[in-house]
Amino acid sequence: MRRTHILPLVVGAIGFCVLVTLNSGGYHYGVSDQAFYIPVVLDEMDPRLFPHDGALIAAQDRFLFFDDWFAPLVRTSGMSLPAAFLTGQVVTLLVLYGALIGLGVAVYRSWWTVGALLALITVRHRIPDTGANSVEGYFHPRMLAFALGLSATALYLAGRSRLALGIVVVAILVHPTIGFWFAIMVGGAAVLSGGIAPKTLVGWSVPAIVAGVVTLGGPLREQLVVMDPAWLRLLVEYKDYLVVRGWPLSAWLSNLGIAALVFGLYRYRHSLGVASRREGALIGGCALLLAVFLVSAVFSYGSVALAVQLQVNRVFWLMDYVGVLLLAWLLVEGPWRAGGRNPGRRVAPRRALVAVIVLLAVCRGGYRGFFERPERPVLQVGFEHSDWNHLMVWAATQPVGTHFLADPVHAARYGTSVRAASGQDVYLELIKDSALAIYSSEIASRVAERVEAIGHFNELTAERAGVLAERYELDYLITEQHLELPVANQAGPLFVYALGS
Repeated sequence: MRRTHILPLVVGAIGFCVLVTLNSGGYHYGVSDQAFYIPVVLDEMDPRLFPHDGALIAAQDRFLFFDDWFAPLVRTSGMSLPAAFLTGQVVTLLVLYGALIGLGVAVYRSWWTVGALLALITVRHRIPDTGANSVEGYFHPRMLAFALGLSATALYLAGRSRLALGIVVVAILVHPTIGFWFAIMVGGAAVLSGGIAPKTLVGWSVPAIVAGVVTLGGPLREQLVVMDPAWLRLLVEYKDYLVVRGWPLSAWLSNLGIAALVFGLYRYRHSLGVASRREGALIGGCALLLAVFLVSAVFSYGSVALAVQLQVNRVFWLMDYVGVLLLAWLLVEGPWRAGGRNPGRRVAPRRALVAVIVLLAVCRGGYRGFFERPERPVLQVGFEHSDWNHLMVWAATQPVGTHFLADPVHAARYGTSVRAASGQDVYLELIKDSALAIYSSEIASRVAERVEAIGHFNELTAERAGVLAERYELDYLITEQHLELPVANQAGPLFVYALGS
C-alpha cells in the first residue's frame, strides 16, 4: 500500500468524526450513560455531593478509575464539564480513526478499502444483547477504552507487541472490563504468534496473577456469590441482556453468528494465502474470547454475581469490529468475481462499491442527524434549553444534599437526569439505578423497594408524596400534575412542589 499525504488523512478525520456524530443522531451532553459518569466526576471534584445517593453511585464507581484521573484533568485545565466531555469525545473519535487506519494498513492492499472500513464503522449499530453500540454520539469512557484497545490491536499487527500491551494497560485504566477483553485478545495473539517470549510472558503473568488473587480476595470477594431471587428478578425485568439465562434464541444466533463470520472470513483469506501469521494469531485471540464467554455463560446461567457483572457478552463487540474489518476486505478486495478462479491474482479495488458504501453512510447520517428528530440540534455541547433543564439550573442552586422526587424515568422523558443536570440527589432514576443494581444486592433491594413504594408516578397524590417525603427525607417533587402542595418553582408544564420534609 502506498503512503498517503497528510491532507487526505486530515480531511478523512473530519469526515469520520462528522459521520459518526450524524449516524448517532448528533452529539448531546448529559444523555444516556452520562447519567452516571457526570455525577461520579462531580462527586470526585466535590465529595460533599450526593449524601443520599453516594452508596448507589459508589456501587459501580469503586471498580472504575475514570473519575480518579478525569476529574483532576478537568480541574487542572479549568474547562467546564461540558467542554471537557466534548474534548473527550473528539479525542475518542480521533483515536478510533487512527486505530482503524492502522488496522487497514496492516490488513488491506488499498486505501480504497480503508475508506470503506471507515465508512462502515460510522454506521452505528447495536451489538445484540450486550447493551453496547458500535460507536456512540457522546463521550463514554467505554468507547475511549475500546478505541485504545483497537490501537493496541493495530500495533500488534504491525509487529509492536510490547507497545500494544502497554496501550492495553492504559485501556484498562480507562475502563477495566473493556481493557481486560483486549488484554485477552491481543495478549493471546501475541503469545500465539511468538511476539512475546516465554520469559517475558512469565514476567508479565506473575504480577497479573498476584493482582488478580488480591482483587478476588478483596474488592471482588463479595461478588463471588449467587444472586438471590429478588436481585435476579430486578435484573431480568430491567436489564435482561445481562443475564444469559434470559437470552432469547435470537441473541445466541446473532452473537454466535458474529463469531462465525469472523472465523469464516479468516478461513477464506487464509485459503487465498493473503492472511498473515499475526492475523491468524489475532483470530486465535478471538477464539480465546469466545471460549471465555462460553465458560462465563455457565456461571452467568447459575446467577454467579461476578459473571453477570463482568458483562462478558461484550466480547462480541470486539469480534464485531474484527468481522467488519474482514468484511470490508471481502467487499472491496476479495476475489469473489472472475478473480475467484485465480486466488493468487491481485484484484483491483472496487472503487464504485466504496463510493456506494460512503454514500449510504452519508445518507443515513443525514437522515438521522437532521430529519429523524428535527427538533434536536446536531451539536448540543451543554444541556439543552428546555423547561426541565431550566428547573435543573434552579435545583443546582439549592443547598448540597437537597433531595428531589421526579418521574422514575425522567432521564429518558426529559433528556437528562437530576444527578447529572443539577448535582443533587434524586429518589429514583430507574434506567441508570437498575443498571447500577448489578453490582450490589443492597442497591438492588433499594431500587426494588423504591419502585414498589412509588407505584405509578402519574397517579401520585399529595398525601402519598408526603408519606414518601417523610420516609425518604425528600425536599421537592417535580411533576406535571396539579397537586395541593406549595409551589416552589415552575417552568412550562412542570411544577416544583415543596414537600417540607
